[in-house]
Amino acid sequence: MSPKKSSSAMPAVPEASYPRIKPRLLRIADAADYLSCTFGFAETLLREGTIKPVILGKRHLFDIRDLDAYVDRIKAEAA
Repeated sequence: MSPKKSSSAMPAVPEASYPRIKPRLLRIADAADYLSCTFGFAETLLREGTIKPVILGKRHLFDIRDLDAYVDRIKAEAA
C-alpha cells in the first residue's frame, strides 16, 4: 500500500519564478563591481570619506544612490 499524498502540500515552484529583490545597500566588494573599479579603490573611497558608508552593526555598506551620485559628480567634474 502506498502512502497517501497530502492535498494541502504546496506544489513545487521553481525558484526562478520568484522576483529577485535588488539590494539598495552593497558590501564593499559589490560596490567595487558596481563602479567597475578595484576593491582597493572602493576601500579608498570609504577611507577618505568620499562616499559615506551606512553602518549596520560592524558592517560598512554602500548605498547604491550614493554610488550613483558619486559617478554623476565625477562625470560633471570631467565635463
